[in-house]
Amino acid sequence: MKTILVPTDFSMVSDNAVNYAAEIAKVTKAKLILFHVYQIPVVATEVPIVIPNFEELEKDCLDGLLRISTRLHSKLSTTNIECVVRSGFAVDEINLYAKNNKVDLIVMGMHGAGYLTEKLIGSVTTSLIQRSNCPVLVIDEQVKFKNIKKIVLACDYNETENKKVLEPLKEFAQLFKSHVYVLNVINKSEPLEPVTEVVADFIKLEHSLADTAHSFHYMANEEIVDGINEFVSEQKMDMVVMIPRKHSVLKNIFNEPTTKKMAFHSKAPLLALH
Repeated sequence: MKTILVPTDFSMVSDNAVNYAAEIAKVTKAKLILFHVYQIPVVATEVPIVIPNFEELEKDCLDGLLRISTRLHSKLSTTNIECVVRSGFAVDEINLYAKNNKVDLIVMGMHGAGYLTEKLIGSVTTSLIQRSNCPVLVIDEQVKFKNIKKIVLACDYNETENKKVLEPLKEFAQLFKSHVYVLNVINKSEPLEPVTEVVADFIKLEHSLADTAHSFHYMANEEIVDGINEFVSEQKMDMVVMIPRKHSVLKNIFNEPTTKKMAFHSKAPLLALH
């Protein structure tokens, strides 16, 4: 892991994610990129008002990043920190920068949310989870960094057919000497997959994790998110790992993706792999 990108809007939630990312950068010796995206103000009023020009706006944003960088340097003197400001739409600019600069991990903060925000509006973080090709680590506003010893990989076995998808998880496990708990939450009301397919997928996953300390676990719950959170709480997990699936626009509205729900409800850091 060489490059960690941390988008921030200068909120307390973002600051918490920045601190978490800085601790990971300290362990991995990765470069930490503080990233802010601003939108050009659009004024729709008959009353004349003064708005800052683009240069002033960008300078103010960069000054804000530099203040964060100075604070981090005083705490983590060995960390390589870079500050980048872009204008545009946050998700698009984050994805573009991550792609063009070979970013290994994006770290973002997350508020808990009310019903309307969660179901209808979402957030930059959850949009990034669904659209990014780079692993995204979501940090709840209450989560503080601690050694990552226990990681739960919540998945159906057929989600891990591409061996490369698990590489970031295996890297975390190697860096922190973690144990990976592979969790399958079973909804008894849904039809079971054919046994031969389950066994074949299980063998592939077992082979992919051959060099990583791991174990397999099962839990029955009609709500997948509730089952995962129950396991996280009971077993005191330090990180949750999931693999987002592609959903249609209508399904996104009426049946929110499980990974998005977890981003709002998980009390452990959530790593979304793609």
